[in-house]
Amino acid sequence: MTAPLVSTFRERFSRFFALSQGGDSVREADMEWWKSFFDADYARLWSELTPPARTEQEAEGIWSLLELRAGCPVLDAPCGFGRLSRELALRGACVLGLDISSDLLTEAERRCGEIPDEQLKYVQHDLRYPVSEGGFDAAINIYSSLGYGREEDDIAILSTLRTAVREGGRVFIDTMHRDAFVARRARGAQIAQRLADGTLLIEEPQFDPVAGRVDTTWYWSGPKGSGSKSASVRLYTITELVKLLTHTGLTFRSAHRGYSPEPFRAEGPEGGGRVGLLAERVAR
Repeated sequence: MTAPLVSTFRERFSRFFALSQGGDSVREADMEWWKSFFDADYARLWSELTPPARTEQEAEGIWSLLELRAGCPVLDAPCGFGRLSRELALRGACVLGLDISSDLLTEAERRCGEIPDEQLKYVQHDLRYPVSEGGFDAAINIYSSLGYGREEDDIAILSTLRTAVREGGRVFIDTMHRDAFVARRARGAQIAQRLADGTLLIEEPQFDPVAGRVDTTWYWSGPKGSGSKSASVRLYTITELVKLLTHTGLTFRSAHRGYSPEPFRAEGPEGGGRVGLLAERVAR
């Protein structure tokens, strides 16, 4: 047996032994992946995958769906590198962007330009804990920002969003869901893209149907370097997502095709694609 194979065998045996001993520590460690995933490399790669035209279209959909207007306070949580925060602020909303990643917030600040602080502000924050600010007309949680850890973490995040909006305020969640992922996987869809600068980005997901989690790895190589990073995300069904919203005290209003005001329909080879869920904090 060669040295690399011995090393691989030992690694796999060690993980098996830890799990056989009730190794929750292995899964717990896996659930900390987000602490290093959302770094400068992520900002660069994802920026290449989301050109300005796409960002403008998504911001317009959110603006229309949430019936936003100039001057209304909006919470973007998590905000990443400020892609949509900035676009909504340029349309006139007063946006607070929250994220736990210092690297992404640094990039978000860099992109602010001359937008004044009263129009757009970024703060580092763990969304599992309440925010001091409140009274927002709307809160958005965009692009599969749930399912990173345990279900109780997602309940805590949704509770943070609920308490941050005023009574009558709206919460909008955009995410991939289990049915769409399974439909895409059944077609044997490969996830590989060539970025504008020539970088090749490949994603290799592995689905655990019992845990409902996707363990995935990004690999990239191009003129600005190469690397890899791994993530583990729980894929909820739409039914489960609505139950989570209800559990936190939000009232579900409607399901949409991603960021679009168009109603969601579970049809086609993508199983309807991404889903946008609109909920409201109703006065008690």
